[in-house]
Amino acid sequence: MGLFNLFNRKVEEKQQFDDFSMMLAIPKEEDDIKEPEIIINRLGDIPGISILSRKMQDYKIEVVIEYKKNEYPLIFYPDSFALPDFYRQQHLFPDVDIHKLERAESGLMIEMLFGDDSLESYHLQLKIANGIIPDILALLDISSEKILSGRWVAMAASSDVPPAPRYIYTVQAVSDEDHVWLHSHGLSRCGITELEVLNSTRDTYNNHYNIIETAANRLLEAEEPLKHKEPLYLARLSEEDYLVITLIPWEEAVKGYAADMLGGRRDREESHNRNTSAVFVYPTEEDYKKKKYKPVSIYDEILKDNPIYMISNNETNRMRALALERINYVREAITSEENQILVKIGLTVDDEHKTEDNFHEHIWFELLEITEDQVRGTLTQEPYYVKDMHTGSEGTYKIEDITDWLIFTPERRLSPDDAYLLEE
Repeated sequence: MGLFNLFNRKVEEKQQFDDFSMMLAIPKEEDDIKEPEIIINRLGDIPGISILSRKMQDYKIEVVIEYKKNEYPLIFYPDSFALPDFYRQQHLFPDVDIHKLERAESGLMIEMLFGDDSLESYHLQLKIANGIIPDILALLDISSEKILSGRWVAMAASSDVPPAPRYIYTVQAVSDEDHVWLHSHGLSRCGITELEVLNSTRDTYNNHYNIIETAANRLLEAEEPLKHKEPLYLARLSEEDYLVITLIPWEEAVKGYAADMLGGRRDREESHNRNTSAVFVYPTEEDYKKKKYKPVSIYDEILKDNPIYMISNNETNRMRALALERINYVREAITSEENQILVKIGLTVDDEHKTEDNFHEHIWFELLEITEDQVRGTLTQEPYYVKDMHTGSEGTYKIEDITDWLIFTPERRLSPDDAYLLEE
């Protein structure tokens, strides 16, 4: 098979199930995207990337690259740009950047087929955008309908640790007087279904958002997509209640609601009618056996009490690696009395609760002191699996025990993912 056919073969292999991940990179200087050879040369200069094939197709550059022994088809082409009103602005921009973004008229489209590891693929696409456009102004993640700061892209691209899975997707809340319809954008490029919650309300949609986010994160790292009507454990809601969800195809899900309800069949005529599923729950094992699912709203009262959502070991390790990579931001922030800092510590659970998947309970402490190798803090919530620790308990732990942190400044809340804002 000829080298130029490698791109088409790779696309045919993947696109049976996946969508291209589409990002529009906005340069500070439009000359940075005008020369195809410069774009190709910069792509080849990105550490870890080898170019296997390349060709010009009309005004598009079609490329197959190798990265960490995996092959990825890519398409580059210039495209017009106008700042979308409905996109979520994921990051804060200084006024000068917003003004430049409002005046920008074009960008470089970067289309990419993800590999089996969606988070690694997303991280790679950020590295590519940052590598081929110097001093990028902003990145429009069209697949997730999200605007990313160029400075955040640069920070994420330079890291050895991928950003949080929530960056891959956006959960939008569309409301009318009576209902809120939650639905995701961005998961289809990962070969999994988009997620929805129907018939939510203004009082409950934040809790339902947490369910979608936790479910999406779990699905993104699953070896196989969750089949419709199969169960997935997400959280411990109380001493007696557990949150076990299931996914229902939208066509079946909307049958239980009026056609003209927000998110009902009438809203599916032109969009949200492909590869999307509504989240429901199985309250009991018997309900699962009978495939008798119920809306997530049956848990609305319990969800108010800050349930402990299940986070996988892989995600915990990612969070820990990023938190430690950027721990110096915490050391700097604690020098200001205006800041409040929380650190999440992995506490060893009591012996009777230990299992292969439940060895640590990750829980928040208010940071009181940090040294070269230790932190001291006060527990902010009641543990489920550590009987001798209670809200207000004080403890000293190794830096390596930190799995996450939050910095509350007078202006905003910051996590390891958006720590670049502390440099403003």
